[in-house]
Amino acid sequence: MDILSMFLLLLATGLGLSGVAGYLIFGPLAYRHLQDRSQTVGANAFAPSYLAYLLKGEFRRHGDRNLNGLATPAQVLLLSAIIGGLGSLTVLWLV
Repeated sequence: MDILSMFLLLLATGLGLSGVAGYLIFGPLAYRHLQDRSQTVGANAFAPSYLAYLLKGEFRRHGDRNLNGLATPAQVLLLSAIIGGLGSLTVLWLV
């Protein structure tokens, strides 16, 4: 494994881990905010239906600024976790 592939693996893994860590903060907060408004999606903050709801940005249709403030970082961090995980797998597959 050369230095470039090690750097790319470290970069992708760091992106994925920071996305997961951030989602663990903002994902459940946004889910709980939806529960308080009686608008839950999925069984919990890690259910596939809720993850799809976040990724599609469907939370914006509620017009709730507080929900947007919690769900937008959760959406970005979920995307970074997915991109980081796929990037790490790609680097490992290519090397």
